Amino acid sequence: FLHYTILIWKICSGPDWYEFGDFCYKPFGDKKTWHNARSSCRNLGADLVSIQSMKEQSWVESYLYMATSNVWTGLNDLAIPGLFMWSDEHIVTFTYWAPGEPNNHNGFSEDCVEMLHQTGRWNDKSCTQLNNYLCKFIT
Repeated sequence: FLHYTILIWKICSGPDWYEFGDFCYKPFGDKKTWHNARSSCRNLGADLVSIQSMKEQSWVESYLYMATSNVWTGLNDLAIPGLFMWSDEHIVTFTYWAPGEPNNHNGFSEDCVEMLHQTGRWNDKSCTQLNNYLCKFIT
């Protein structure tokens, strides 16, 4: 148990980890596909960000000024089209879609969800799009 606590402390206090509530977040400025971004987060023992409330959404938005593109979240409907789920298995209790979203624009399969860096609103997008991303770690 002590080792686990120390491990958590090291991860949250590492470079560019930001704490909010019971979670630590790490923004990445490089651009990756959704799957590659998720792999990067998983390699750190984290996952792509899941957002559970407007309070958390607002806190995450405060870091969007660092983004040079839209930002991948863990929300996706890869398993069942039209049923959006968080990659970290949190229940979807809150959404912040942009107007008219999700829409599978022009009939494309848009199974992954990005946060628009100008507004913070969510948009479904092709998982092969290259975006910045945000990892989230449970403390």
